[in-house]
Amino acid sequence: MKIFRYIILSLALIYSIAFPSKIAVATKVKGQVEIMTVGKKGFADLKPGTILSDGDKIRTGSPGFTAIIFIDDKSTLKVKDNSEVVITGKRTAASISKKINMDEGTIRATVNKQNTDFVIQTPTSVASVKGTDFWLVSDPETGDQIIGIEGIVGLTNSETGQEIDVTEGMSGLSTPNGNVGLIDTDPSTIPEDPSDDIEGPSQVKIYLEGPNGEQKVMIIEYQ
Repeated sequence: MKIFRYIILSLALIYSIAFPSKIAVATKVKGQVEIMTVGKKGFADLKPGTILSDGDKIRTGSPGFTAIIFIDDKSTLKVKDNSEVVITGKRTAASISKKINMDEGTIRATVNKQNTDFVIQTPTSVASVKGTDFWLVSDPETGDQIIGIEGIVGLTNSETGQEIDVTEGMSGLSTPNGNVGLIDTDPSTIPEDPSDDIEGPSQVKIYLEGPNGEQKVMIIEYQ
């Protein structure tokens, strides 16, 4: 499985040199997961191996789950059910400055040490990351909860500008009325990560689109 993942990432990286808007690849998909590619108005089913572009929107239903790996540094974003996110990224030399716009839902970000920005923005808060592992649960009505697994996440409330650092074993809370706070993490509040229970397919199709709109499909088979 690791060999397969590295093959996918290597091919995606080569392709991204020719097409710099390509920034990530979907490696696991389970249940109802849809993508609205940038520049289009409708959603389509997201398939494993799909290379994501700057501005693509991912939407998961119930049940639904997808794991996404960024091409430059193998940072991962896991999107659980009933979530909606827009993946954006700007390439600078060999790195990608990443921003995730999240309307609502639950995600896990495992971020390798960054030389560029990795930001997650919700209607309530902004989370700034350099290198860490955390869950973010966002609800437009109640606000955001960041659960620190490893490292440090800077959490800023968009209404008041109040900032806190969320570390391992702590949970940061940010509410729509502007309050922020820290509490010890209750283990029962940590979302279940379904990715380890998802077996990858024996064949993955990577859908590529050239600068003139031509469509190509790369098929990879493995044991």
